Amino acid sequence: MRMKQVEFQSLSDWSASVSFRSLLVKHCQAEFKKNFEREDISWKGGSCLEPVRDVRVIDRLREEKNNAKPSCRSIHTIRFIGELFLSKVLGEKSMHCCISRLLQNGDGPSLESLCELLQLIQQDLEVVTSREVMDSYYNQLKFVAEKGRRAPRLSLLLKDTVKARK
Repeated sequence: MRMKQVEFQSLSDWSASVSFRSLLVKHCQAEFKKNFEREDISWKGGSCLEPVRDVRVIDRLREEKNNAKPSCRSIHTIRFIGELFLSKVLGEKSMHCCISRLLQNGDGPSLESLCELLQLIQQDLEVVTSREVMDSYYNQLKFVAEKGRRAPRLSLLLKDTVKARK
């Protein structure tokens, strides 16, 4: 039996059933959102304390966030999402949504996760996506690698990801 077709009884409504696929997709969406939602740098630790007003402190916090390494959990989540796409559980639209969100975030962990995702799914995504869309993703990565103030490790990863496509 295929895992896509397995159904479970819903916990919220006993008369309804929920497919394994929908549960898996919802869980991946929640993990992605938890790992890659943008936080406002001007708040101390994301708490309800007084916002930081010193520009130097905000710049230092922003630079630390831009050069931070992603957590193992977020990297594993991205790999899992990529594998779900390769297994045809997630569609092209979901991948474009993830790529767009990671590019919009633009911080170090998001960009590193984006490189991981593109390295994993690039060949399969190229088949179902127009050349122009893929070019725009890689042009944005190239621009960030060349113009952005990033840690050398991240700049090299971005350049390697762009180079691997060619």
